Amino acid sequence: MNRTTRATLAVAALGLALSGCTGSTDEDPEAETKATPQDTWAKSLCEGLAPTTAVIDPPATEGADVAESKEAIVTFLETLQERLQSQAGVLKDVGAPPEVDPAAYKSARKSLKAGASTLDGVIDRLKQASPKDASQMEASLLQVSETLASSASYQGPLAELSASDETLKTAFENNDQCKMIMS
Repeated sequence: MNRTTRATLAVAALGLALSGCTGSTDEDPEAETKATPQDTWAKSLCEGLAPTTAVIDPPATEGADVAESKEAIVTFLETLQERLQSQAGVLKDVGAPPEVDPAAYKSARKSLKAGASTLDGVIDRLKQASPKDASQMEASLLQVSETLASSASYQGPLAELSASDETLKTAFENNDQCKMIMS
């Protein structure tokens, strides 16, 4: 595997990795009584999403043999896929935001499902590539890289929902855990 292929894959994978970290749950108790329905919904959503947003580093494949690199990349992509599926599940469990057009909610769920489905296809293609055939492996990694690069701009359900409604954007900005996820 050449460096360009590895670097391209790493960059594309980094773009897809949903980074973030969990924030403090110590919030002002009076704020709870002043919370809008969107604030309450955002808090619930971000609490559910927090476990799915820890940073995942792409695998270090430099110096590893092709079979080991392939396995490490597959494991990394499977982790990303599981995260997207978990986030879709959290979004479904929390339900649509109150007093907001449900179209954005449906779109965010669809984006997460589409991302997980894309990764499923990428993983299958990579698993089928023979590590003993360098040209096949390189072609497969190039395909993986191109697929990931085309979807690397997706910033996650909070960004998608924020862009659709000002009250949700404000609710996410007012919640420390949501801010941590979005950063």
